[in-house]
Amino acid sequence: FMYHFQPIVNAKTGDIFAYEALMRTDKSIGMNPLEVLAAAKEYNRLYDIEKATMFNIMERYSIERPKFEDKMVFINTIPGHFLNEGDIAIFREKYGKYTNNCMFEITEQESVSDEELDIIRKLCGSNNIAIDDYGSGHSNIVNLMRYAPQVIKIDRFLVTDIHKDQNKQMFVR
Repeated sequence: FMYHFQPIVNAKTGDIFAYEALMRTDKSIGMNPLEVLAAAKEYNRLYDIEKATMFNIMERYSIERPKFEDKMVFINTIPGHFLNEGDIAIFREKYGKYTNNCMFEITEQESVSDEELDIIRKLCGSNNIAIDDYGSGHSNIVNLMRYAPQVIKIDRFLVTDIHKDQNKQMFVR
């Protein structure tokens, strides 16, 4: 896998607030990232994708540290497949000094269990949780309260033509 770091920009100031790590695949394998995830799910290998993503992104972040200028890096996590205790210990040993700069994004495909949420909070702190694509998947007020995210990234459906739709405006507000 390759990872690209897309800037997340503060709309008011134009400054880069953080970077989102985006997984990309080599064209030679003939699959895009969503297809890779679907195949990994079919073959019960999502944990392998999660582990590779976490370690590869943080390795690159640690090596290219000056380019990031202490900005946060947003990393998508797959609910139900977060790092196990052994891998967390290795992750902490290698990248522990950077975990304050990680924002773990909980995707909306499935809910995160209380146990997994506790693991994520212990690794990155309770102030480093984001919800990705809020408004799709398992979005609900209960999960919003459980996760207590610092950042909510709203699903494209809700913001597309929001200026024409009072229901979307009310929900996003």
